[in-house]
Order: sequence, then C-alpha cells, then structure tokens
Amino acid sequence: MSFKNRRLYLSGVLVMLFLFTCGSLSATKEISFLTSGYSAAMIQYLREEVAPVFLRTHGADVTVMSVGWDQRQERIMVLTAGGTPPDVVVTGFYSPYEEGSMGLLEPLDRYMQGWPYTNRFPKQLWEAMSWRGQVMAVPQSLDFRGIGYNKRLFAEAGLDPARPPEGWDEMIQYARRLTRIEGQTVSVQGFWCTDTAAGSAQQLFWFMRQAGLSEINLDTFTSNLNDPRATQALQTLLELYEAGQNRLPVLSGGFGQGRVAMRYLAPSNVASWVAADPEFMDNVGMFAPKQTPHSAPVSHVFANGIAIPSASKNKDLAWDFITLLTSDEVIFELQRIGWHSAGRLDMLQRMATVQPGIELWYNILPYLQHSVIPPPRNIAQQELGSLILQVYGMRIAPQTALEQVHPIWNRLLDEWRASIQ
Repeated sequence: MSFKNRRLYLSGVLVMLFLFTCGSLSATKEISFLTSGYSAAMIQYLREEVAPVFLRTHGADVTVMSVGWDQRQERIMVLTAGGTPPDVVVTGFYSPYEEGSMGLLEPLDRYMQGWPYTNRFPKQLWEAMSWRGQVMAVPQSLDFRGIGYNKRLFAEAGLDPARPPEGWDEMIQYARRLTRIEGQTVSVQGFWCTDTAAGSAQQLFWFMRQAGLSEINLDTFTSNLNDPRATQALQTLLELYEAGQNRLPVLSGGFGQGRVAMRYLAPSNVASWVAADPEFMDNVGMFAPKQTPHSAPVSHVFANGIAIPSASKNKDLAWDFITLLTSDEVIFELQRIGWHSAGRLDMLQRMATVQPGIELWYNILPYLQHSVIPPPRNIAQQELGSLILQVYGMRIAPQTALEQVHPIWNRLLDEWRASIQ
C-alpha cells in the first residue's frame, strides 16, 4: 500500500472509529498494549508483573499483544478498523514524524505538565520524540550508537587506548593501522561497515550529521542528498570500508571475539558478550565520532518509545499505564531484561549494576542526534542503501549514487507533504 493510499485508508478508519465512539455510552475498564521488538521475557514480565499492578491500582485489565516491526502498522490498522484500537503502542524511530504528522498519535504535552520524569530525559531525546514541537511518544528503548573500540587491539597497534581518533582523517588512519591480513583473510578488521542496505543508509545518515547536514530539509520538504557534504560523508565511509578491508573474508568471529577493532555499538549489541564474560566491557572504549578535531561529535540514536494512538478510546487510562511503564521499578526491570537503554539520566548508577559498561553510552548522551528521512522509511532507506552497497563494491561512484537517490527522495517527500496538508 502506497504512503498516499495508506493515509486515505487510515483517515477513513479514524472517521469510522469516531462515529463508533460517539455512540458508546461509557468507556470500558480495559486497555490494550501493542508491543513490537519485545522479547518473550519482557512480554512475560508485563503480563505477570506489570498488568496485575495496574489492575490493582487502576481497576483496569491490560491486554498485552505482540507484533513484528514489519507488521506493526498493518496490525494497528486492522485493530482500529475492527473497533478495538490499541490504547498504547510501541513506536519506532520514524513514528513521531511519520505517524505524528498524519494525526495518528495523540500529542502528550498536556499529560506531561507536572509529570515527574520529564526532566530526567535529555532534551535531545524529546526532540526525537516530537513533531512540530509536540511530543508524540515517551522514550523507552534506544538504538543508541557510539563507535566502540577494542582497547587491547589499540595497544597492540601502538595506539593509545585512552585516545580514540579525532576526526575522519584520523579514523581512517587508525583503521588502516589496526587492520591485519593473513594471506587473503582479515584477522583484524580496523573498521567494520555493515553489509545491509538499511544499515548502510543509517551509517551515512550518521556521517552526514557529523558534517552538519540533516537528511532532509523539513522547511521545504526536499532531500539534502545532493549537498556536497553528503558526498563527502559517503566518500569517507568508502575509505573506512577500504581501510578495514571489508571486501575480504574475515576469520570467524566479530567484535566480541577481537576480530573487529572499531564498529558502531548499541547496548543491545553487547548483551550476549557480557552474558558470556561479565568483564567484557572492561576492554571496550567508546567515542562519539566527529568530522574534524574541532567539530561537534555526534552519537546517533534511533529512539523507540511508547505512545497513545489518537484512535484510543481510553487515553487518560493509557497515560496512566505509560506512567507505570516509566516508573523506576518497571523501567529498571525492562532494561535489565532487554539490555537496552531508555535514556533516563537518573538511572545510570542503578543500571550499571546489571548492565556493565552502560556508562559508556551515558557519557555520549550530550551528543545525541536523530534522523528524519522520507516516509515510508523502508523505501527511503532501501533505495539509498542498495546504492551505497554498490559504491562499496566499486560499481558506482559516491556522487553518482546520491544523485540517483535524490529525486526518489524528493518524490517521496512530495507525497508526504501532500498527505499531511
């Protein structure tokens, strides 16, 4: 379903739901929570521990449902069309601007007045959760990225483990120095570049941000991929790809096994390594990369959250449930189980007791930036990422790749602007 057709369909669904709601005499004392990306253990905790607390304190049952990210929007539409819209939903990084701009999420500002947790999240996170100055979701699970590096490999290469690279040029130099080749195989990859289309696009967004360039211009709804700084960012990624010998096969293992010296890391990336070795993070350093020694560093965030659909028939009760989900005990347990971070500034000391090394991400919180790309984000990322992979394969030049995607993004942006006017 195209973005435009989905918009028309959802508008019809909302009208139908409004008429249905007007005919209802009273709201039910039951709410539903649609999760995405939650592990079985997290869902079990919600059903067995959190839902009973909410029933005791608010006299309302909570139905916890789960759906994959790719099926999330379709499931919301089906539930809404059937007259049972979810009351609370897990959101993706795209939800505040994509779904928020379409009127599908309830602005939360009125609920946040006097809410005790507002100032416990950095302002950069609230920016990621907002559309046109209105908060559309509350942060919960952050795909929060810095460049992690192996201190032992730094030392073995004669580099100071306490001094990460300062700028793109030095990062490329470090990657070359750290890379080790055995025959036709890489034994240590100086810098790892992801080999997926979506991941490659997201790495480019990050490096564009380091160059001071956003992905799109939201004032004019136009792509910034034709900006020379975008080409410079992609050229830098190509040089890092080559410095790390990413085209050659790598001996078995990855960052966790000492085969990669530098790569992006989010808290969830290291969960299995820490489970196997609680002292694993002692050998890991982290930095927010920057273009030059004098430019601003950037840590990249794809912020998932929790929100109230505008179609919900129990909005006040839904906010009460969000308040419970973000309370100290619940947020601690969900982070402990899921090994993610919600970005609560006051939770560092407590989370460090169950998430070794989590302070590395807290240290780069001041440098958070988020991405805004043309909806539908899967198409925007795939079109760009597939051409980036061709750049890495030396089949197309960086500037040519961006020139090809630029008009595609502009078309998607035209459709988005038309759908929300």
